[in-house]
Amino acid sequence: MEYAALADYCRQLEETDADERLVATLAELFQTADDDHLPLVVTMVRGKVAPRWESLELGVSSSLTQAAVVRATGVDPDALEDAWRDRGDLGAAAEWAVANSRQTTLFAESLTVAGVHETLRELAGYEGDGSHDRKVETVAGLVSNADAAAARYLVRTVLGYMRVGVGDGTVRDAIAEAFLDVPGEPAPGTPSATAPAVAAVERAFQVTNDYRVVAETARADGADGLAELDVELGRPVESMLARKAEGLASGLSSVARVGAEDGVEGDDGRDPADLGGPAGETETADATDEPDWRGRVLAEVKYDGIRAQAHVDGETVRLFTRRLVEVTEQFPEVVDTLRERVTAETALLDGELVGYDGETGEPVAFQEFSRRIRQEENVAGLAESVPARFHLFDCLYHDGESLFESSLSDRLGVLGETVAFDDTVCRAGSTVPDSVADARGFYRGAVDDGHEGVVLKNRAATYQPGRRVGQMLKHKPVMEPLDLVVTRAHYSEGRRSELLGRLYLAAYDPDADAFREVGRLSTGYTDEELAALTERLEELVVARDGRDVDLRPEIVLEVEYEELQSSSEYDSGFALRFPRFLGVREDLGPTDADSVSRVSELYESQ
Repeated sequence: MEYAALADYCRQLEETDADERLVATLAELFQTADDDHLPLVVTMVRGKVAPRWESLELGVSSSLTQAAVVRATGVDPDALEDAWRDRGDLGAAAEWAVANSRQTTLFAESLTVAGVHETLRELAGYEGDGSHDRKVETVAGLVSNADAAAARYLVRTVLGYMRVGVGDGTVRDAIAEAFLDVPGEPAPGTPSATAPAVAAVERAFQVTNDYRVVAETARADGADGLAELDVELGRPVESMLARKAEGLASGLSSVARVGAEDGVEGDDGRDPADLGGPAGETETADATDEPDWRGRVLAEVKYDGIRAQAHVDGETVRLFTRRLVEVTEQFPEVVDTLRERVTAETALLDGELVGYDGETGEPVAFQEFSRRIRQEENVAGLAESVPARFHLFDCLYHDGESLFESSLSDRLGVLGETVAFDDTVCRAGSTVPDSVADARGFYRGAVDDGHEGVVLKNRAATYQPGRRVGQMLKHKPVMEPLDLVVTRAHYSEGRRSELLGRLYLAAYDPDADAFREVGRLSTGYTDEELAALTERLEELVVARDGRDVDLRPEIVLEVEYEELQSSSEYDSGFALRFPRFLGVREDLGPTDADSVSRVSELYESQ
């Protein structure tokens, strides 16, 4: 498949606003690709050359890419800088540069999708002395063989930010549209796909976490083939996520009545997201202290750590974070204990890695513990000073059998039979409360012990990876910090003039697969923290205008604030008052950030 053909479809996608047309165009692209190119197209249309769980980073900055475009085209560097600033997109600037190239390639090679994919994967492996120049030369070689339109999307792929409006939901719907013929009600936002077809694709993605496999299976074997896909050890699955409860008492009642939208028959048909009641602990227990939820809800400690899953296959043990990043080497004490303490031949375990002070045994703040994710040297020393405990709260796979469709109670029973718990690998603290007073006492105990709060779980619920569901709610102190994405920045003045000290923060809008700004951050970090943050952000620059830069939305910050205000200045409709930096959330990806709807809920609860 010629790369120019992929670029043409990307142009169509970029110029399309209507959801149905977006899905139809992407479905046509998938149908057009042959069997060899389909898995490549599925990832490359989103600016990637591998699924997220492979953690493959090209390591190519915007400045490196800019140098490569200059080398390939011979345009004046200042002119390219101007084109970048005017268009706000280095891909569009590269398109201009190729169209105005001062160099002629005598032996240009035709770019293919497979060729570009292979070259970029090889580029990701360049390391050591001379790797920077090799990367510039490789990217320049690709650009010199591209026409102007292809250069636009080639550069965006190199930078990992495609800007064509395609998110996970679009890919899901397009696979259903392209390859499945399943009877049922129409699926919203698609030309002809049905809701059962979309559900079949979504379920397959939940257990594989790889749309390449899903697309290939849907084309070859249809819905029946998708139903046969299952967990594969070493390939992490999306974590099941909790909604936030607005109160402990109302949360107990809500989590016990799971609505039909979550795939389980409910008691009264009410929306599980409609929690009712005031926020915090000011509720009266009598209001929702009803017999119908007793015995049906598990209250579990919510730890301030790193969500992780352990894949155990005989002597092989691998750890992955919620972002699907492998951290096996960073937590040797946990891996060694799992190898000794897991009695099953194969297992997939879900839990929270928590750091504890090596001398006092008290839990340490997340920001201190999260250093272990990025640690490459002296891992053993850091493990001694800040040892980790793996608090397990679920078992998703056991000796060749998936447990996704089993109830939480049954899964916990298997967990107890699978792991011989000790101080390093232990069962997450939990209770089955008999009253709101019981639950509140457990919650206060968790907070007093230095943990975040509690998670409320429906004991009859199945496991639904990658979704925030009514079967699971988390309760923490009110006006909790927000996890927000940095989308643009401004260089500071004075002694910090070389640092990006003014950071614009955004919440995630899953409906539009976009980020909506909620304010600007400029306080809370030390000079050292800001310098380290600037170094990382400068690698994500996609456009410059004087001292202002637009950034690829990748880094998530934890931010505290005084209150939320209604605002027309930011496209979310809200603004943080006096935001303050708490730290980088190394365990979260951009789409894991707090949503605009969550910001709205907090605003209403003030």
